[in-house]
Amino acid sequence: MVPRELQHGNYNYEPAGLALSNTAFQHNAPWSNSGMEQYGRLPRVGFANTIADSDYAYLTRPYFQSYRAIAAVADGLRALETPEVRDGLTSEELGMARAFGRFVQGMAHATVAALFSEGFAVDETTDLSRRLDPLPYQELMESALGYFQEAALLSENAAWTLPEGWMKAALSGPELARAARSMRARYGAAVARTPEERRALDWDAIMADVDRGITKDLVLHMDDRDGWSNDVLGYGTYFGWSQLAYFIYGMADQSGSFQAWNTLALQEKSPGLDGDPVLIVTPDLHFPRGSTLEVQRALSGLYFRVNASWETGGTWARPDRGTWRWSWYKHTRGSDYWGWSRYSQPEIRMEEIRLLRAEGLHHKGRRAEAAALVNEIRVPAGLNPTDAEGTNTSCVPRLPDGSCGGLFEMLKWEKRMVNTFRGPLGNGWYFDSRGWGDLWKDTFLHLPLPCGEAQVLGLLPCGTFGGPGGEDGAPVSTYAWNGEA
Repeated sequence: MVPRELQHGNYNYEPAGLALSNTAFQHNAPWSNSGMEQYGRLPRVGFANTIADSDYAYLTRPYFQSYRAIAAVADGLRALETPEVRDGLTSEELGMARAFGRFVQGMAHATVAALFSEGFAVDETTDLSRRLDPLPYQELMESALGYFQEAALLSENAAWTLPEGWMKAALSGPELARAARSMRARYGAAVARTPEERRALDWDAIMADVDRGITKDLVLHMDDRDGWSNDVLGYGTYFGWSQLAYFIYGMADQSGSFQAWNTLALQEKSPGLDGDPVLIVTPDLHFPRGSTLEVQRALSGLYFRVNASWETGGTWARPDRGTWRWSWYKHTRGSDYWGWSRYSQPEIRMEEIRLLRAEGLHHKGRRAEAAALVNEIRVPAGLNPTDAEGTNTSCVPRLPDGSCGGLFEMLKWEKRMVNTFRGPLGNGWYFDSRGWGDLWKDTFLHLPLPCGEAQVLGLLPCGTFGGPGGEDGAPVSTYAWNGEA
């Protein structure tokens, strides 16, 4: 029982991660690979829910790979109850297999519930000879959270250690329990489709899971040569494929360059403005320092850098696909993945979990406590601390309307910075932005039951979401960028 199917369905080149990344402005690319160009288009297009569409397989692969994992775990757990298997294993081996099985069931069901509008709750006890009805995403997520809880209870006092090959991390029983609770918190928040749903979540339960979750980064020891790769991180930061989108990252700028860029009509947006480059001049140390292109080239930031002159042609291509996709900036965080073959990467960072707790505190009205957690991450990045009133003397982020973001906007900013290419499908950006109301107008809020599945199960007609006038598309975003309405 290994979650390789989940790894492939979440993070490899073939699934939805790279498309969602463009959709949420985590990175921009002009290329058609993996659905990036189609689902990064402005205005948005609806999801093409037909097996004849060239990008259908990319967007729906997380669904099918999740159910492959669910089926494999069900077979394994049923086998554990047969004498010929059970009698050949120690009690520790049986306990380890059952706990890990529940963890994988949680991950697989949560993946479907986070991305799709509906799905099926299936495990080793399900009678597959009877017709099953799909559950709406909220109910499916409740099933996923239950599996995570069972995994935690089965492993929290165990003396065994998982073989590293099972999930590329040799976790002890208590460590697996903490990982399960952190995943409960992550996915429990990611399920929300709207700001109203996000605020209405059981934040007390989410924060309780955070408090009993991981106490250090959960690192997976992957290897790009044995099927355990993170291509969302790899291709999302690869210089020939990746550039920063000004729509979000530009809110670090204090020079007015981003504000001027934003006032332009969509078809007029490009990396140049009146003959000058559109630069992000900011005290935020994630970005290169300086106020000119030459200085910024020499002073790479913690996470981002300016294009080298020979790189611009790699991603400054296909103007017909929108020069608004182009920028002067690229990711440095993640460049070690392929550039230096450092495949061991954190699956969950402590900063993500702390900021999830900060969001819960904010929604519960405990703003001073939320601000203290935000400052733990904000101040080391060179920005002035905030407080319960949302004081923002650094003015990062500076919103498209020119105002300095308050406490919640600062929380969101730091969450995006630390969680780039992390989270479900490598896209905490998409799932957070959806729940915060930040997606560009008409972006699909989730995907329908894949048409191939609907045809087999007699659940026609096939649905589609997003696009102008489409069902379950995002309203005008919180930021109301120029050209969005």
